[in-house]
Amino acid sequence: MTSATEEWAPRRNVLWGSFNGLAYVPRLPPTAYALLLHMMTEQEPGGMVVATHDELAHGLAMERGMISRAMPHLVAARLVTVVRRGRFQLHPMIAAYNDPREQQRAVKALPREMRLDAGDFEDEYEYRFQLHLDEKARKAEARARGNVTSITKPVRLKRVH
Repeated sequence: MTSATEEWAPRRNVLWGSFNGLAYVPRLPPTAYALLLHMMTEQEPGGMVVATHDELAHGLAMERGMISRAMPHLVAARLVTVVRRGRFQLHPMIAAYNDPREQQRAVKALPREMRLDAGDFEDEYEYRFQLHLDEKARKAEARARGNVTSITKPVRLKRVH
């Protein structure tokens, strides 16, 4: 017999993770930390997070813009990789797996330069985030000068018989 609490609790597979990689997380804004922890609770085995910015914002009771401003920090810190819209991959050193052997294989398969515990993670994060800011400023400047062409859907011509 199950209790009322057990009936209402959502059933989830228990995942295993050694989150030692979190020791190598640089100083991030508080919203980036909150987003990272939320993504860690929403991940599938292997670290895939399937959620749009709107869904992540709803899960954190934040505005979508806050998610959009926090995500580049996680990407610059190499904790999250944007696969495509609505799909994010957590770094293998912080992702959860079905068993410990899966995580060990994933971490061993990483090239040395992709490991969170290699190099000075703080300096590397700051360098990558500065590159992001420089690119953002370059695009804004190009837009202000009018050098950017807008992307429009190609016009489909109707066939004439």
